[in-house]
Amino acid sequence: MPAHLARDASNDLVEHMRLERKAFAAKIRMTRALVGWSQTELAHLVGLTQRSVHKLEQGETEPRRSTVGLIEQLWQKQGIEFEDLADGGFRVRARPELFAAQDPASPRRTRQLPGAN
Repeated sequence: MPAHLARDASNDLVEHMRLERKAFAAKIRMTRALVGWSQTELAHLVGLTQRSVHKLEQGETEPRRSTVGLIEQLWQKQGIEFEDLADGGFRVRARPELFAAQDPASPRRTRQLPGAN
């Protein structure tokens, strides 16, 4: 394979990985907002530090497969599903009660997984 083709393929792969990392970051932020968890609460549930969750949400670090798996399990337990789209975006489906209107003046409510104490 000519060097310029290999370089182009390598650049494409790097860009694809960057876009996947950014999409995963957006999914984490969206899920935390839906469920009402802080970064610290999510970190506790998956065995990370708050700083690690922050970095994941910024797309700054490539998550470990085990971390992705744990976070995806949390999404599933909360009734949140993501569908990756061909254009690089995604679609989310969530239980209706996650969208229940809350009084903005009331204190922030958090929802925890059963047995997550």
